[in-house]
Amino acid sequence: MTKNTLNQKPRRPSLRAKGDEGAAVTGSLARGLQVLDVLTQANGYMTLSDIAAETGLDASTAHRLLQTLVEHGYAVREEIQKRYLPGPLALSPLSLFHPLTQLRRESAPTLSSCQRSVGGATVALVLFIGSERLVVDFVQGTNPLSPYYDTWLKSPLHGSASGKLLLAWMTAEQRERLLGPGPYEAHTSKTITEPAVLAQELNLVRMQGYAVARDDYYDGLVAIGAPLTHQNELQPLGGLIVTAPSDAVAAEAEEAISAQLKAASKLLMNGAPSLQILRQWTGRGAARRHLVNTSFA
Repeated sequence: MTKNTLNQKPRRPSLRAKGDEGAAVTGSLARGLQVLDVLTQANGYMTLSDIAAETGLDASTAHRLLQTLVEHGYAVREEIQKRYLPGPLALSPLSLFHPLTQLRRESAPTLSSCQRSVGGATVALVLFIGSERLVVDFVQGTNPLSPYYDTWLKSPLHGSASGKLLLAWMTAEQRERLLGPGPYEAHTSKTITEPAVLAQELNLVRMQGYAVARDDYYDGLVAIGAPLTHQNELQPLGGLIVTAPSDAVAAEAEEAISAQLKAASKLLMNGAPSLQILRQWTGRGAARRHLVNTSFA
């Protein structure tokens, strides 16, 4: 595989820089988020000096920010050795009755069943929040390499199955605002870089009702995705994504796998009450009649 190896957790972009010029982050909120990000990515306790070194903040500033985070439940201080951990609100900020939390519980049986039906590949439930992609939950495949580490997907929209599902039901103008005029960045020799070619690919996604990204972002990795949507709605809520090594899934098997994903998607849309709440919460699932005359070319 090219680029990052899948069994190595990618680090999030540093909050130390802001914008292309790399200007220093200013403001207490930004610095507090910087400290919180370091805490939540750590594998265990961190000392004040560890946090200061990782963030580039001086020790007194880091200490003051940590005190505020501790007071509000976003960090925990271990008094004996004066070490810090992320707090309950950092680790689990959502209520147990939040629709996202409920969706994880409601979708678990369907994800497990779907994972078995597609031959043990990794299956993920992805929700679209604006133009961002959130992994709600996933079932690890039998292959030891996992394509998922963070809940926030940062794979390129034009080079991933989830990204193609998000783009496919947008207008050309909406896509250009997200991606720019092109050509798009190439991550492998298979990445689509030309807007016209991508538009053709997305037309196919809408016609077939599923998306495929084979070696688009990583050589040796294929992803197949089906949208979470009702027939009378234009914008999908998200998608169910199968990910596996490319040599484990032949191109001829993509349609059969997509059929399993579509069946699982229909089951979730009809059987998960939280998805109906999330339709309103995310502002997606707009009625087709409002956008039916919009060009997708």
